[in-house]
Amino acid sequence: MVRIGIGYLLQETNTFSPVRTSLADFSLCRGEEVLSRWRGTRTEIGAFLDAAAGAGWTPVPLFAGWAITAGPLYQTEFSAMRRMVADTVSEAGPLDGILLALHGSMCAEDTGDCEGVLLEEIRRAAGHSCPLALTLDLHANLTTRMVSAADVIVAYRTYPHTDMYDTGLEAAALLGRVLRREFHPAMAMVKLPLIVPAENMQTSHGPFAEVWRVAAGCAAADPAIQSVSVFGVQPWLDIQEMGCAVLVVADRQLASAQSAATQVARRFWDLRNEFEVELLQPAEAIQRALAVQGGPVILAESSDSPTAGSPGDSAEMLEALLAHAPGQTAAVWLRDPGAVEQAWERRPGSDVDLTLGGAFDKVNRRPVRVRGRVRSLSDGVFRLKGQWNHGMRVEMGRTAVIEAGAVSVVVSQHSASMIDPELYRSQGIEPRDLKLVVVKSPNGFRVDYSPFAAAILLVDTPGISSANLRTLNYRRLPRPIHPLDATEWY
Repeated sequence: MVRIGIGYLLQETNTFSPVRTSLADFSLCRGEEVLSRWRGTRTEIGAFLDAAAGAGWTPVPLFAGWAITAGPLYQTEFSAMRRMVADTVSEAGPLDGILLALHGSMCAEDTGDCEGVLLEEIRRAAGHSCPLALTLDLHANLTTRMVSAADVIVAYRTYPHTDMYDTGLEAAALLGRVLRREFHPAMAMVKLPLIVPAENMQTSHGPFAEVWRVAAGCAAADPAIQSVSVFGVQPWLDIQEMGCAVLVVADRQLASAQSAATQVARRFWDLRNEFEVELLQPAEAIQRALAVQGGPVILAESSDSPTAGSPGDSAEMLEALLAHAPGQTAAVWLRDPGAVEQAWERRPGSDVDLTLGGAFDKVNRRPVRVRGRVRSLSDGVFRLKGQWNHGMRVEMGRTAVIEAGAVSVVVSQHSASMIDPELYRSQGIEPRDLKLVVVKSPNGFRVDYSPFAAAILLVDTPGISSANLRTLNYRRLPRPIHPLDATEWY
């Protein structure tokens, strides 16, 4: 009987966020509950469970949890997480292997590399002879600590992310080959003095697609190479050992892995200036949108993206819509617990006079007064139905839909990803039927919105996940680094 430990613990940190993360935000489950909650989802852990069934392994569910991007974990909460991880692996008994999914950019108040620390805890608990295959988001900040603690690391190859399940299957297949002694992994990492905005990091076209083309060519040219991962790293991390990276996994041949990683990294560096993006001020973006025939036109406000760590409390686009697009059908979401409570004190159909926005980010946001009508109230629970984490349950807490003229404003108690149109649809709003739709996401929304969007425009508002990286107050990351400094690498 082959016993494989299976774990899933993801959070992407934005160190500029004023909202701290707690252990409760992960909705953690352990043991058998992992199977009931996550089996059948198109996630890495869903793939681990399916692969185990196919291989005849006995899955040993360890822990599973996911928290939306926000500020660093409270240090005491991270200490509790470390103990939970170590105790759970120890209590699982002897394991023949481990399949683990992490994000790769989780931070605590005093710990910049949470994944590296957790991997070391797992190593101590399971033993260094137990092979460990790890999946990471391609926005992970890969560190030497992570590479030292894992036997195999595989990253997503798509952005917007649609291959979490496939990445899990790949990691499981490589672990199976290790267990059968068909594969002896050797990993090489190259770190670059580089960060890039996420808005132009698509893997279907553009500079990042070219980097991945070179990666695929390296893998095809050398039979020793088993996997190549390119880490564009999410740029809202102000920590040490920060920067884009390339990782190559080879069979025994470390020199082959190092050569390929260097080749891919050099191409990444050569294309660094091509990652710049055009950003429009809100009024200009709306003016351009109204000139587009048909709809919907997607206005992407990435500076307040919850999946990039922003609180989601910006009302700037709402204010702009009311001022510059009167009578145009539109939808916008924001997080404002106080406004939700006021709406819940009334019934659907009641008039309301509220201030919305600026509930968390007091530096970049300002409240906006809105008069409207309560259209509906809900518990804010829905499941993702798009290509990103299909089947995952989302709980955005008490939610209200306020009609302000022709604009439908979804206001929720908790933060939520805007990647999937289901956020709006769960509240009775069909984005296809509108002229303007505000989506607070840098890029991930494209996979499910692009098929029906008449146009997509990137909006520039101030915020802690801005695409204009030069506006962020970096203090700890290694310098010099592009694009903040003039620097050369090779």
